[in-house]
Amino acid sequence: MIAWSDVVAPAAGALLTGAAALPAALLGAPGWIVLPMGVAGACVAVVGRRVRALTAEVAKADRAAHERADQLAAASHDLRSPLAMVSAAAELLLTEGPGPLTPTQQRFLRTVVDQSAHAVQIADDNLVQARLEAGAYELRRTMTDLSALVRETVTGLRPLAQRRDQHIITQLPAVPVRALVDAPLLRRAVVNLATNAMRFTTYGGLIVLRVLDNETSVVICVTDDGIGMSREERERLFRPFVSGSTLGDGTGLGLVLTRRIAEAHGGRILVDTSPRRGTTMMLRLPRERA
Repeated sequence: MIAWSDVVAPAAGALLTGAAALPAALLGAPGWIVLPMGVAGACVAVVGRRVRALTAEVAKADRAAHERADQLAAASHDLRSPLAMVSAAAELLLTEGPGPLTPTQQRFLRTVVDQSAHAVQIADDNLVQARLEAGAYELRRTMTDLSALVRETVTGLRPLAQRRDQHIITQLPAVPVRALVDAPLLRRAVVNLATNAMRFTTYGGLIVLRVLDNETSVVICVTDDGIGMSREERERLFRPFVSGSTLGDGTGLGLVLTRRIAEAHGGRILVDTSPRRGTTMMLRLPRERA
């Protein structure tokens, strides 16, 4: 990128020398070019107009990103209310307070509860992603025990795993692994990685969550024993609306958000996968101490 000061300062010397050195990249060539003062002044004026135009475009894009975040916030709120009512009604029926249910009716109602929760999660993920893209999400970092965070997350996901006849377990260090993170945001990322693993794993599969620790970073690993991915599937993994899900119920949006959450913490997502050998997703974060 050519800084505005890199153009203005050399051109200003034209007042004394009668010539100015301008970045030749402006003319599609490497290095610098010395131009007569009149020509240099004209080039500076052209570059100035381009800089102002680019500044206006950036400001316009920033406004559009904030408007999109506001629109998604309103849509998320509008979706959550009716979905919460549907889920509450289904859960009430599952208690059999209004009357006994057949096994088939119970299965259908559990599907209603699960899919309502999944729809709410998608709406919330879209909202958080829009805020991150707009720079409107401020991380609230606290020193957090990542082992406890993973353990609590898995406890909340076990009912879903049981309904899919899947086993989800943890392998955690004996001592706490602490890092400075936005705990609710990171929990969302772990949930997305775990539920993604469930979708890549057939019924009866195994999902393992681990926390690794060293002097420079901490890593949350989510491993499944599913069908794995080819190189082409791996390259498409973080594209929106692309899913290699075995169960066919993923949108790919959760992984896009998870990568943004990792990047917002200064980290990254790594993937170790191969066909028929399962997949390990690694959320790597820098080791920041308070």
